[in-house]
Amino acid sequence: MSSDKHQQDETMISGNSQVSRKPSTGIETVQAEADNFFNQGLAWFQQKDYRRAIAAFNQALRINPDLAEAYRYRAMSHYCQGDALGAIGDFDEVLRINPNYAEVYSDRGLILAQLNDRWGAMQDYNQALQIDGNYAKGYLNRSMLRLTLEDYTGAIADCDQVIRINPNLAEGYLNRGIARFELQEYEDAIADCDRALGINPNLAAAYFNRGMNQIALGVYQEAIADFNHVLELNPNDAQAYLNRGYVRLQLGENWSSIEDFDQAMRLEPVAAKAFFQQIANTLNEEPDAVEDDESKLIQGLMVQGNLRYQLGDYQAALNAYNQVLTLDPNYTEAYNQRSTVRSAMGDYQGAIADLETVKTLSLTTPLSLEVVSVATDELTPQEYHERGVEKLNQGDFHGAIEAFNYVLQDNPNNATALTCRGFAYRRLGDKPRAIADFQKAAKVFYENGDMKSSQEVIKTLKKLRQ
Repeated sequence: MSSDKHQQDETMISGNSQVSRKPSTGIETVQAEADNFFNQGLAWFQQKDYRRAIAAFNQALRINPDLAEAYRYRAMSHYCQGDALGAIGDFDEVLRINPNYAEVYSDRGLILAQLNDRWGAMQDYNQALQIDGNYAKGYLNRSMLRLTLEDYTGAIADCDQVIRINPNLAEGYLNRGIARFELQEYEDAIADCDRALGINPNLAAAYFNRGMNQIALGVYQEAIADFNHVLELNPNDAQAYLNRGYVRLQLGENWSSIEDFDQAMRLEPVAAKAFFQQIANTLNEEPDAVEDDESKLIQGLMVQGNLRYQLGDYQAALNAYNQVLTLDPNYTEAYNQRSTVRSAMGDYQGAIADLETVKTLSLTTPLSLEVVSVATDELTPQEYHERGVEKLNQGDFHGAIEAFNYVLQDNPNNATALTCRGFAYRRLGDKPRAIADFQKAAKVFYENGDMKSSQEVIKTLKKLRQ
């Protein structure tokens, strides 16, 4: 749920400079010709025709190799075409001609930062501000670099300078809000986002970062409203979909959450998978450690399968777990979850087969040399649970109750075992005990956040009481 992606990128100032001199003879005539090519290039640059702009600036520099503004605008044309190294080379030429050009130091620093030369970028920003201590853009660009370096106090100090120089520059408040978010100063961060939006109501990054602070404060409806604004301004913002989906998940709006996650997966599958791993701890009891892209994909599929199950979309959940087991046939949690889904779909034989696979995998797992065990005929709670499910399917309800009793001796709050034993009591006509088990199971499911299972048990209770 990181907010770094939504830092407001500064673009280099295009400017409206124009060189105009009276034509004359000799040297002045040559200079006028260079100025003419420069003005042509500037016109093409302002029309965003960077190829023609560069051609015109080339002609101007062929005539006058010391025309600093031609290098500067050719640098920006290279940058706009994605040629960062070409831009840096031209900025170097500008500074050769004019070593006190603060704006060029700042622009070169911005490109160096994007090339991950953070030390070089910091030197350029420092130099720009040494030349001009009231250069707001220099402070703003340096604040972004300090955010990247996790120097949040320094970033705030730079933003304070931006606001002092130009209190109407929305990005100064935005970057200060980002730093305050990282320092967990959520209320102050929201205030900064509010100020930024008061200046520029279409600043998507401010809505996004305010939404992140709303999440941190647990103000979920306001967070959703902010992410809605982001998506109105940029319908392809995958991070906004992911974070809105997370908030909706917290509110129990599982279907809307799934829609947001699916949309993010379509837009940015790699980022979405990484996000699913980030929130996996809240959705899976024992998430596996993620070490590579395949593991991230497995975690993402497990998250989707669990959510689909909670929504009652059993077939989609089954498909997700099947994909996991195609990637890793030994992923026991996928077998456990698929067993639950198959039971919900009435495929009891398939459910038992999955539990048997889990049992086989646990028996074939190599023992750690550090573990010393004593041989015993006593079954584990998981094995008693499997026996209970098998007895239920065979119609041996007394045997099922006996097996689930052992499970509940180990953990009296095992909601699944309580539900299964409740069904056994119900089939034997012991309504009071069935109701007691169902009531406790519904309560445990609810307390564990499994609203879907809790609601299903409550439906069964209502039918039993009729």
